[in-house]
Amino acid sequence: MTVQPGRRLLLIGSGWGAESLSRQLAEQANPWQVSCSSGRQANTAAGADLLLWLLQEAIEPKALEHELALWRQQWPQTPLLLVLPAQHRYQRQWLLERSVEGLLDQPAADAIAEALEVLAAGGRVIELQPETASQQKRRRSQGLGHRLLSSGVDQIERELEQINGVLQLAPIHPLQRFVLEGRRRELRMAREVLHLLWGQEPIPQAQASAPAEPLQIVLANRKGLTVLHTVEERLAQAVASLDEAQASPLLALEALLPERRRQLFEALLLEFRLLVERLQEDPKLASSLWSGQQPLLRQRALQQLVGAYTQLPREGALVHLGDALVSSSDLQQEDPELADLLPSLLALIEGRPLLIDGGLQAPDEPAALLHLQRLVSNWLIRNGELISRELLNNCSGWPELRRAVLLPDLLATRQLDQLRNRINSAERWHTLVERPLAIYESRRLLFDIQAGRVEPTMVCDLRDAELRQLSWWQQAFTLLLEARDALAPQVELLINRVGGLMVLLLTRVVGRAIGLVGRGVMQGLGQGLQNAPSSGEQRS
Repeated sequence: MTVQPGRRLLLIGSGWGAESLSRQLAEQANPWQVSCSSGRQANTAAGADLLLWLLQEAIEPKALEHELALWRQQWPQTPLLLVLPAQHRYQRQWLLERSVEGLLDQPAADAIAEALEVLAAGGRVIELQPETASQQKRRRSQGLGHRLLSSGVDQIERELEQINGVLQLAPIHPLQRFVLEGRRRELRMAREVLHLLWGQEPIPQAQASAPAEPLQIVLANRKGLTVLHTVEERLAQAVASLDEAQASPLLALEALLPERRRQLFEALLLEFRLLVERLQEDPKLASSLWSGQQPLLRQRALQQLVGAYTQLPREGALVHLGDALVSSSDLQQEDPELADLLPSLLALIEGRPLLIDGGLQAPDEPAALLHLQRLVSNWLIRNGELISRELLNNCSGWPELRRAVLLPDLLATRQLDQLRNRINSAERWHTLVERPLAIYESRRLLFDIQAGRVEPTMVCDLRDAELRQLSWWQQAFTLLLEARDALAPQVELLINRVGGLMVLLLTRVVGRAIGLVGRGVMQGLGQGLQNAPSSGEQRS
């Protein structure tokens, strides 16, 4: 068995585990020329095409970061595969920021061999196990104020999940449903009040209760288009695994049947792929093409959702469902909270790094891929919410359409009208209060599909241009916030001064006066007891 050129592997590790893995890699059908080393004393002149670091026990994060930097300095152009030990306590976000081409968490020997093949072909492999409770707790550790906020929000989220679970049961007594729905509205309003008073959490509010899931990223190569195709495949898998019952701020999407919701996401994802292909053909016209194709894209997605040739009775006559919905829906509007996805797409198409949090990152970096996935997922969900709202508006006067697309609880006219009123009220509150507040605080709410759920994530996004475009009454709200921020230190200082003065008065003046009065009373009682005649004197 001969070893092909370019199959030299340096295995960093010791003990029986490294020896066993070395033998398995050398005995493959396409074997590796394995050389072992227990440290950085390996001979660089011998050369190696890949580095495999078998980390046998967890070390401190700073020490691991230092060792990785030294290995990268010694082997600057050689891909490195890091194999993590069992029961390590490294946080997922911290691991993704490390400069390694491959990252495996407690893998089997076959998984290591497959990862080496991907790295040898110029790709990248990231496979991490779900985070433990201790890792999530460390990741969420913040200051006292945010800990109090997170505790309150977590309690509200847990109770909301319980209520939603009960509401999904059938049958349920109408009185009990009425009470639970009222309680759910109160909890949602309490959550909004907490965010209004304390500010938004620096982490996703639903992240604490979200089920943990493994992270697997496999890139055949490091080109930008490969990254984009990988994102599309991951989103397709996430859409296929969407849970049937979930609670989210997306009221219109919640109203659709689960299969209709998945069909809508699949249609939007297909249209997204076709639009990206058109952008690849002519990147110079990407801006006009992207903005001009959005309404048409939503129209085609709506037609695919209901079927191009589907007919449905309406007022005693059969009509083509897709054409009727497109003609009666306003799909030209845009979601002002939708993050701009075009710059990231153009960067991938042109082979440029992505701008993430003020820094440039290569497209194959895990952080860049996950950031792009979050943006594309947010684009899918927000466009799906917009289409769903127009679908609800058409359902109000079309009973046959309700049975085809809505949940059974919304078939009644009263229930549907209540939902539409809730959506309109939430939209007005968002436009009046939440959006100016988010713009002023440089926050943006993104929606991502994780573990079969639509999870909201609050990220930092500079929105100065949007702040200048706000209307006068929205800017007035931001001015009130600015006035509150400006007056808060003075009010706090005044309270502290008044409190200090009250302490001085109570301790120095009032306290002394009370002490003098008490001392006088005690002295009077003592003198009275001394001057009192004894019993013998009284008898004489």
